[in-house]
Amino acid sequence: MRWMVAISLIVMSLLAAGSMTCAAQNVSGTISCGGQGVPDVAVSDGSVVVLTDANGHYSFTSDKHSGYVFYSLPSGYEPMLSSSFIPVFWERFMSSDTAVPEEHSFSLRRVNNDKHIVIFGADTHLARRFNDVSMFTNGFLDGLDDEVSRAGDVPIYSVLLGDLTWDVFWYQNNYTLTHFMADMRFYQYPVTMWPVIGNHDHDPAVPAGANTDWESSALWRKKVCPTYYSFNLGRVHYVVLDDIVYLNEATPGENYSEGVVGDRNYEGAVTAEQLAWLEKDLALVDPHMPLVVCLHIPAWSLTSSFGYRARLDNTYPLCALFSKFDNVHIMSGHTHSNYTVHPKVYPNITEHNIAAASGTLWWTGYLTGYHICQDGTPAGYLRWTASGKDVRWYYKPIHEGESQMRLYDMNTVKTFYRNNATMRGILRDYPSRVNYGNIESNTVMFNVFAYNTNWRIDICEGDSALEYSRVYTEDPFHTLTYDVPRYADAGYYSTYYTTNNSTHLFKARAVTGTRPITVRLIDEFGNIYLKSIKRPHPYNLQMEQQETDLMAGDVNADGNVNIADINVIIATLLEQTHQSCPMLLADCNADNVINISDINVIISLIINR
Repeated sequence: MRWMVAISLIVMSLLAAGSMTCAAQNVSGTISCGGQGVPDVAVSDGSVVVLTDANGHYSFTSDKHSGYVFYSLPSGYEPMLSSSFIPVFWERFMSSDTAVPEEHSFSLRRVNNDKHIVIFGADTHLARRFNDVSMFTNGFLDGLDDEVSRAGDVPIYSVLLGDLTWDVFWYQNNYTLTHFMADMRFYQYPVTMWPVIGNHDHDPAVPAGANTDWESSALWRKKVCPTYYSFNLGRVHYVVLDDIVYLNEATPGENYSEGVVGDRNYEGAVTAEQLAWLEKDLALVDPHMPLVVCLHIPAWSLTSSFGYRARLDNTYPLCALFSKFDNVHIMSGHTHSNYTVHPKVYPNITEHNIAAASGTLWWTGYLTGYHICQDGTPAGYLRWTASGKDVRWYYKPIHEGESQMRLYDMNTVKTFYRNNATMRGILRDYPSRVNYGNIESNTVMFNVFAYNTNWRIDICEGDSALEYSRVYTEDPFHTLTYDVPRYADAGYYSTYYTTNNSTHLFKARAVTGTRPITVRLIDEFGNIYLKSIKRPHPYNLQMEQQETDLMAGDVNADGNVNIADINVIIATLLEQTHQSCPMLLADCNADNVINISDINVIISLIINR
């Protein structure tokens, strides 16, 4: 196999290099578990990559530029932890002098993690403002606690996809990465954390210059971990990359806040140094293993017409390194929105851009208690489950159970936009906003938070199927949670936080304004989500409490799947009743026909419940 040949070549080259430069090797150590050396563990300084020998020993010559050494966690092991959540997979060099030899050894513990769970969260933006730490602990951390309980004996981990902090408040509010890590220790972060550096995790006090990116990320490397590294969990290889090139260029005459010396600007790219390391790292990985690449800035974006485009300056060279892998998933944050991209140029790649754990940078939680992102997605995380090489995922809202959608009766939205004084003021002062006061009567819309093109959607008005279209427009609920209360309070709002166009909104035209609307989602794993609203459906902060979650097979919508549901279907098939038989509930196998097959599905549900 090609990957085995690649490993052999690398090992041979490392052995050859070792025989020639043994005297000059200045970094060495042992990777062990229970006193026994662990062989074939990749160890690196961010440039050189070597494997431990049969006794778990490694040695190499480092230029010590990175300031640390780290290992790539092998499958079937976990790292030792510091403060219960910090993986000890790296150590800082004791000296920058390459003439000074150093020894760095690490201990592992055995665990069967062929089946495991990873919680991918993004953009926590803790900054000591709006009581954000309390909202974080009562939301995201409580969610992690629930996930740990739910996981049982299955190993569970987390990846935070950058912007743990908010650089502008490092000095203004005295909240840096040091304080973030201290808070996570104090509040007992419940699982192993693998962090990704974001643009807001750089020091804004470092002026623009040749080494700005390196110097501004010094605190990260000191207090958090390396800016790029890899690890294996079970049969999945995970890579963490730094795709921020921090510039912090100053605008002449600009007055910056305390401690900030520039615009905090940056470029989105993976440096050549990282690409060189990544190529070496991936050469050691079986290309039939799922590969998960963790970034802050997404590699790909969706356009307003739902096509895709490269987001990073070097997206294409980066993704070319993944070409030999069968199944590649890119996990990213940064945009504070949810979307999935399947770039046709790289059919082996799926990118999951994950909405912010902070919602709209904690604003909507502060104003209304509802944590909503600017595309209407509830604040949440991606729950990823691996079982061998089989991987599955779904988006989990932090405060809204398992909900995957929100439905809008646009008749009531239309009335609000026309009659509410605050909304009229917003439309007057911000004329580029979408004015739903002009939308066609009897329109319905729905937001599918984690939609991707592998999903199937059906919508009915009563029992009549409706045609729908995907639309690039504003989510009405975010308007209620940020724009309206902020404008009502201050007479203005910041366009930085305002409602954005969403890539996962859908619109249909109903025949009436009174019959109920039901939407069915079927994801790529066959999970079915059903939600219904009665009309008129309210447009207010409590509107989701009047949505009804339904189960396929619960034809009479009484909360149970039982013989009564079979009787309704039979009566409908025999035309013995004029009672409506909700199509999307009765069509249990989603073949768009109600027949004996659906009855068999209900019988199976009853027997196996």
